[in-house]
Amino acid sequence: MKNCRRHQYVFTLGGVLEFDAEKVVKEFGLKKKLSLRDDYEVPSLTLVRADGTTLYTTRDIAYTLWKFDRAEHVINVVGMPQSLAQLQLKIALHALGYGNYADNLIHFAYNLVTLPGYKMSSRRGRYITFDEVMDEAVKRAYEEVSKRSPQLSEKEKRKIADFVGMGAVRYALVEVDPSKPVVFTWDRVLNFEKNSAPYIQYSHARACSILRKAARKPEEAAFNLLKEKLECEIVMTLASFPDIFVEAAELLKPNLVADFANALADRFNTFYNALPVIKAEPEGLSDARLALVGAVKIVLRNALNLIGIVAPEKM
Repeated sequence: MKNCRRHQYVFTLGGVLEFDAEKVVKEFGLKKKLSLRDDYEVPSLTLVRADGTTLYTTRDIAYTLWKFDRAEHVINVVGMPQSLAQLQLKIALHALGYGNYADNLIHFAYNLVTLPGYKMSSRRGRYITFDEVMDEAVKRAYEEVSKRSPQLSEKEKRKIADFVGMGAVRYALVEVDPSKPVVFTWDRVLNFEKNSAPYIQYSHARACSILRKAARKPEEAAFNLLKEKLECEIVMTLASFPDIFVEAAELLKPNLVADFANALADRFNTFYNALPVIKAEPEGLSDARLALVGAVKIVLRNALNLIGIVAPEKM
């Protein structure tokens, strides 16, 4: 710490060791690179308190150097309230001569999650744990599965409730743009009818069920017979998936994959309810529609896998 005290960008104020982030920004000309307004002055970062203890961000400087010994790019998944600390971390890397590390350090910021009806207070030690939310999701999923499929065995109900409940929570967190707050309500999270993990999972299971019932490979598919507007919309949606994936990865927006999966499920269910598949005539059209269902199944599964959600074959 003695060397740190002699650093040109460090000063002592009331026994507290401070890092002059604004001075670094000015001397290195970082305003534009860091997307800072010309009139914005970056607050100093407390490195060491008067009692000799350090803050999280101080330790994170060393931790970041450790990370870059093992990777070329680093993405810190940290809440939006830590945006200033992450900015100061980048500036500290520049001051230490690691500008290349700073350029390859990304702060993936996410907003807060609110649960209407629950009152949380860190000061009073009143909070809801993620485990509690997951347990409640599985419990509610079990009740819904039991109501919809009473013929299933207890083992099957529990198995489905597990992946439906966990998938529902994952999807609720992923499908919102990271910059926006997540309002977590059970009616929306476990909605089997629209825009939820259970809805998309059920759509995948439905596609699997159609293919099982057909009990044949669509070897005589006449794709030129796919002329309905609904069929063309599904084909175009399927074809857009690679571009959606690339955009989501490059922009760090997993919500784009969630939105895509929901849109595909919507179009598939509309198609299924409007047009016959197995009983379509002639057989070449039936086979073409079966192939389309098979493609929907594959892409839905891949989309769900990308956001960590099980794609079930039965529900």
